[in-house]
Amino acid sequence: MIKEGDLIVIWIDGRRIYLTKVDPKKRFSSDKGYIDMENVVGKDFGEKVQLSTGREAYILKPTPMDIYKGLKRPTQVLYPKDVAYILYLLGVSPGATVIEAGTGSGFMTISMAYFLGKESKIISYDVRQDTQNSARKNAEILGLGDRITFKIGDIRERIDETNVDAIFLDMPDPWNAIETSYASLSPSGSLVIFVPTVVQVEKTYLSMKDKFIDVHAEELMSREYQLKENAVRPKSIGVWHTGYLIYGRKLLKGD
Repeated sequence: MIKEGDLIVIWIDGRRIYLTKVDPKKRFSSDKGYIDMENVVGKDFGEKVQLSTGREAYILKPTPMDIYKGLKRPTQVLYPKDVAYILYLLGVSPGATVIEAGTGSGFMTISMAYFLGKESKIISYDVRQDTQNSARKNAEILGLGDRITFKIGDIRERIDETNVDAIFLDMPDPWNAIETSYASLSPSGSLVIFVPTVVQVEKTYLSMKDKFIDVHAEELMSREYQLKENAVRPKSIGVWHTGYLIYGRKLLKGD
């Protein structure tokens, strides 16, 4: 049963999906009505509740997609389609040590902490304290703060950790962080990079090709469908290009 402090989703319709924590002293409000949170305590996930207007809503257990939609975003976040594939490319499992730069709003950081579990070490670097503070708050709200080490630092100059399993870079000039990434990675460790333009892809590839093997670049596209009786078809508006993913594995020798 739902208790005080639980993270829940209040689902009203496809456009009104709200991520919130249960606080019996507070009231959840929307344009479709409100509900006193004390009335949510003791209910089961999946139950229907009634808002003040008589409109029905459902109490659901949050999924990573709900978390993605509910995060506070001082910066642009990676889309779930890219995050899922990045996790696959990183090739890591519970117990791994992963370096990330930059932190941004923290959705990739949180995703790694969520899927890799308590045994793993997620170390996230950023040069901006303000955005990292927001990411830290997001992680704490979700109960994942103790799985992540946040660091302020420029990885183009230095990465403190060595022999790490994988590194993910989301920064404007990743080609300037290839040397430090190479030094930090364990042999055969994966380096995955996200960039938005083809110019960045080329510059990054040229900086990687002598130190990494199996280097390739990809982009992913996702298309949602409109679901209506006798009118199922692709939606007219969707997410097409988001960015390019570059991947490689460290060679034991860079020559």
